[in-house]
Amino acid sequence: MSDINALVAADSSLPPEASGRNESARFVLSSGLASLPSPKVILGSPATEHLPKRVSLVHETVLALKDWISQGVVDEILPGEFELKERLGVGRDTLRLALKQLTDEGWLFPTAQGQQRRVRKDRLPSRKKIVSEQRPVLFLSPFEIEHRQTLLEMEDTQTALAEQGRALRFISPKIFQLAHPEKHLERLVKTHPAAAWILYVSSEPMQRWFFQQKIPTFLYELPFPGIELPYVSSDWGEAAFHAGVQLVRHKHRHIGVLEYHERRPGFVEEERGLERALATVGGGRVTVFKDDRTPEAVARALESLFSLRDRPTALVLTRAAQLLTCYSWLTARGIRVPADLSLVSLPNDSWFSEFYPPVCYYQPDPKAMSRLIAQRILELVETGRVTRKSVLVPMNYVSGATIGPASGK
Repeated sequence: MSDINALVAADSSLPPEASGRNESARFVLSSGLASLPSPKVILGSPATEHLPKRVSLVHETVLALKDWISQGVVDEILPGEFELKERLGVGRDTLRLALKQLTDEGWLFPTAQGQQRRVRKDRLPSRKKIVSEQRPVLFLSPFEIEHRQTLLEMEDTQTALAEQGRALRFISPKIFQLAHPEKHLERLVKTHPAAAWILYVSSEPMQRWFFQQKIPTFLYELPFPGIELPYVSSDWGEAAFHAGVQLVRHKHRHIGVLEYHERRPGFVEEERGLERALATVGGGRVTVFKDDRTPEAVARALESLFSLRDRPTALVLTRAAQLLTCYSWLTARGIRVPADLSLVSLPNDSWFSEFYPPVCYYQPDPKAMSRLIAQRILELVETGRVTRKSVLVPMNYVSGATIGPASGK
């Protein structure tokens, strides 16, 4: 499997709520495993990002930045100091001396404290040269370390881009929770020139901004209503319908679903799938419990579930990590699976095989996903748009032993 290079993402020019101060290199996928590289590794092709040597470091840093500017690796607005020193592998004093020299030599505009540095336009490459330098494709995600399944499904894309001399880079700025991320996105796009963007677990305002700006963008997820961007996604709605049918066969008529607090398109489809399954036996109830991606939130949801007089007899999980908290919380209270509560997980992870009783879950087809995504990303990079239809990819059911008869039935 080819290595996937990740990009240190957070722009230090963003405000505290939108930027992490402890960003470091995310991971390198090697032999199918994720491992953390040194934070001082330059992430990207050595041909496009010149590394400063440890001889006359200020001078070498100046040369590296000149290369980046000339090749279009950075755009008119430079990234913040934190990101630059991490990418270059130099200290703050060395970086500031190099930036001062670039300003004195007429590469950068003079700037006041707290303002972002800007490159003089006559130092920027022509649009034709920028295209020839093969800008990277950027994967925008809220996760600092990507899920193994995500890396597998991006493998064909990474390989195909590498054949073109491009990189696939992962960035995770702290802007996914912002109600109004528009200014931060504008700054992010300017400081990270890219051939195309891939959005993952993005908010409705983020999707809408990319759509309205007509930036070459692909969704590794479902779009929000009114967002006409190309996508490939697992078919969560059909997986939920199938899960609901399995539960209905065991007399479950009240099903709980544990999902993230933002009402995302995938969750809407999952709820509809469960409701369709219940409709096959004349109806039932779906109760939604919210999760903010923390174990504490999952525990609170379980406490709420078991406090109900007419509680759900089955729970559908929408995030793999929820399973860990569910099992530990239920075990600590002597609640049996599936005798007291049936469980089924729509996503999966490699460690699911370690659980007993075996978990009922759904597994995507990573090869099909990878191929379909790569086709669309390459078309987007080459033409600026995607003519292929968006696709929902079916998931495979893995039968376990966590679905049983409804309690008291």
